[in-house]
Amino acid sequence: MPDPTEDSPPSVDARKDAWRRTLQEMESIAAELDEEGWETVAIPVGHAAPEPPEAGEEGRFGFVHVIPGNYESAFREAFDAGGFERYDVFRQEIGGKVFFLLQLLDPPSGTAILLAAQYDTQHSGPLESAVEEEGVVYTHVQKLDTTHLGSFRHDEPGKFFPED
Repeated sequence: MPDPTEDSPPSVDARKDAWRRTLQEMESIAAELDEEGWETVAIPVGHAAPEPPEAGEEGRFGFVHVIPGNYESAFREAFDAGGFERYDVFRQEIGGKVFFLLQLLDPPSGTAILLAAQYDTQHSGPLESAVEEEGVVYTHVQKLDTTHLGSFRHDEPGKFFPED
């Protein structure tokens, strides 16, 4: 007889645990980078969402990260430091939610930005289609009042949408 719990969605506790682990991973990577001499800014994103081209400002698509106001000045200072062409994405999907950590590195300035976020996969299909067509994906960071703080271009979008 099949186990009835196999197809049931993960519990709220499982999602909370996944978010807690994502934040712990961010802090662990931040500590490692600090030990290596990087100036590191680690931000738990308040809200993240995939934004297809037709949903946002004209010509804009990618992941929108809304950061808490108390991180604004640290983000701006780090963002102004460099180009952040190096990046990596650490992700886990649990029950229709993606928990991920975006690591942005600018070796010339020795600056690192870490963004821990989560989003619902039910909203990612249109963005995935646009990214497949364009071959790039963007990260946009803003405040709750929609003040744009910075954007990053990622030429390897597969890191955000790995094949199953």
